[in-house]
Amino acid sequence: MTTVEHGRASAPQVATPHDDVPPVLPLDGAQAAQHLRAHGGRQVSRRPVGEALEGRRAASGGLADAPLGTTTDFVSIPEGKTGSDQHECGKGTDPCCRRRRRYDTQRAIVSFTTVKRLGACGRVMAQGQNGKVDRVKIHVRDGVAYTSGLCICANGWLCPVCSAKIRAKRANEIAVGVASLIMGGGEAWMVTFTVRHAKGHALADLLNALNDAFRKLGTGVMAVREKKATGKIGTINSREITYGKNGWHPHLHVIVCFKEVPDVRELAIMMGRWQRLWMAWTKKHGFPADKAHGVKWDKVMTAEGAGEYIAKAQDSGKHIGNEVARGDLKKGKLGSLTPFEMIEYLMATGDAAVVDLWLEYEKATKGKSWLRWSPKLKAMLGVEEKTEEELAAEEVAGGEVAELAEAAWKMVIRHGLEARVLEAVERGGFPALVKLLTAHQIWAVKKLGPDDASESPDGQSESNAA
Repeated sequence: MTTVEHGRASAPQVATPHDDVPPVLPLDGAQAAQHLRAHGGRQVSRRPVGEALEGRRAASGGLADAPLGTTTDFVSIPEGKTGSDQHECGKGTDPCCRRRRRYDTQRAIVSFTTVKRLGACGRVMAQGQNGKVDRVKIHVRDGVAYTSGLCICANGWLCPVCSAKIRAKRANEIAVGVASLIMGGGEAWMVTFTVRHAKGHALADLLNALNDAFRKLGTGVMAVREKKATGKIGTINSREITYGKNGWHPHLHVIVCFKEVPDVRELAIMMGRWQRLWMAWTKKHGFPADKAHGVKWDKVMTAEGAGEYIAKAQDSGKHIGNEVARGDLKKGKLGSLTPFEMIEYLMATGDAAVVDLWLEYEKATKGKSWLRWSPKLKAMLGVEEKTEEELAAEEVAGGEVAELAEAAWKMVIRHGLEARVLEAVERGGFPALVKLLTAHQIWAVKKLGPDDASESPDGQSESNAA
């Protein structure tokens, strides 16, 4: 059995569906991205990543190709989907595929993560007021099913399930806040910052250089003068990370908010100062930015479109918030992969080199925020302050449909049915849930909501699927 040492544990191998599958061949980043997207993000096996398979070897040096470009579109994610999200699921394309993939990716990460809280997310019962909760409830709100009674890690960096919930809500906060700013006569610019990187550079060092260089822009006498001259009231900044030919590529998206439309001359002075400082500071850290692409400015939108911007932000997904906050929806560009895509690639090919990269990613992002607003900026723009834990747990306000005992939920996890349980409730309510669980010999399911097909006199029923 082939394993790869990565410090605290051995890298698990990925099971493949047939014993006659030839050994995985080394792939570079372009081939990795092409392989992954040619299959629409689908996996070759639904067995847990931790199930090792004899006689398989991992591809070495598999993740590398051209770096991510700095040019981005503000409306780059129509309807909140990417091409890799839309693969065959039942008949045609179905958004449920994205949720299935998130749970599958989470299961893979749990098999080798060093973050204990991530391993408990959605798997361990939460603590209630009177001790441990021993039941999992399934709710439906606006046609979408959710669970309650389970631990939530609320990790926007590492958990594909929590990240999707948190980032979607953060994206809408940004969209509404920026639109409110512009409708009030202000202006917003999006600035993308990158540093030069090469294969072998540590992600932690690159992130520290990126953060320190950005912090330098907002300190000192000139920064105070600049703020007064331009009417700058704050920034919203997010960090994105990809991996490609030149190794790790962290970059920073910053929305710069101005109370009023800034004077053209003062704005030009600000742009020039930021460019000079960014070049000097990144060079000092040993990662000199490219002069042409290190700092890129783009105006967000015009005031004339702000009303429509607010009206469509929630439903269409076409807004600046998605560009800044929804790194979980994006695909790496030009042959690079996002961290979650790296895990999908691991599941599809068995390239255990990914495990070392993921563990480095876990360590480098520990204690760092992926999204940050300037102090008091949310209050200025009328955005409510909420923690990531609050955002990740908000879905439980929907109507209750069913309740599963702890033992039953453990069986759901064992069979990898988390996403399918939610799909069943959304499509056919309690009867469809019972049918799904019966097929996998899971019982102890209690009905909580009304259902004409099986409603008892008191509005509840028990199902014991044998």
